[in-house]
Order: sequence, then structure tokens, then C-alpha cells
Amino acid sequence: MNEHAVLKLLNELDISFRYISHPEVKTVAEHASFAADFPAQLLKNLLLKNSSGKHFYLYILDGNQKADLRELALQLNESRLSFAKPDELIEILGVEPGGVTPFALPHNKVRDIRVVIDSSVSPSQPLGFHPLSNTASVCISKKDLLRLLTFFGYSPVDIQTDRVILLPQWIDT
Repeated sequence: MNEHAVLKLLNELDISFRYISHPEVKTVAEHASFAADFPAQLLKNLLLKNSSGKHFYLYILDGNQKADLRELALQLNESRLSFAKPDELIEILGVEPGGVTPFALPHNKVRDIRVVIDSSVSPSQPLGFHPLSNTASVCISKKDLLRLLTFFGYSPVDIQTDRVILLPQWIDT
């Protein structure tokens, strides 16, 4: 999948979006130079792994928040979480550091990534994601993000916090 395929898929799924071209950015800090004019919530998309390296999580949270990996690990019944290595990003999602996005999920053919959406993600404000290119953003609603994740084979499951976890349909919970 590439940027063109992402935009085509959004159109095929009748997901309304706003496409914004911008200078290349790989971090939230790099985005700061034009963030004031950005028409969507700025988000962090982190690929995390558990201590054994067998379970991976795509964690989506507000771009201005610090990821509390210790608290998240507790909520997910994991002993510890850490960031995936650059070679794991390429192997699992087909992206390099700074390119993690929900649009990369189709690259993971075994669908063994759990997607965690933090409560800091706005239910009403548009959400901005790279469309597999760090020189653009696609802004979609949270409702449409959930529709897209369902299309990719992930179903919402509630856990005992104000976070939502999306699991591949084949994983027993």
C-alpha cells in the first residue's frame, strides 16, 4: 500500500477526509512549526512491544501527551512495554521510524497487532494521520478511523479504563 492506495481506499469506503500537504515531519516536535494552522488533532502513533517481543501494540494518543508505558502495560496486563526497533517497524508495518500510522496496518498480514486508542484522542475533532508519506496528512473523524480499522479486520473491545482496545477478530479475549 502507498499514499495513492490510502486515498483510493478512503474514497472507496466513502470516508470523508481532508488531505494536507506539508514539509516532511517524523516527530510531533517537527510538526510544531505549522501545528497552529493544522485542522486536526495532532497525534502520536507508537508501535510498542511487550517484554517477550511477541505481542505488538499500535498506541494512538494525543501528540502533546507523554506516553505512560508503565500505566499502559498495567492496563494491558503486560509486565513491560517498550518501543519497537526500526527493523521491527519495517518488518511489521513496512514503515521507517517517524512513519507509524494506522494506514500501515494492512502490511501486517498476520494481523497480530493490537490497536490501542488512548482516551486523549478526541471523539469530535478531526484526527490527522500520515497516509504512508511524511509529507502529507489525512484528517478523518474518529468514527471513520474506527470504520477503517474494522475494515482492516480489527473490532472494538472495551477494557476497564477509558481507553478502547481494538483486536484482530481472530484473537480470543
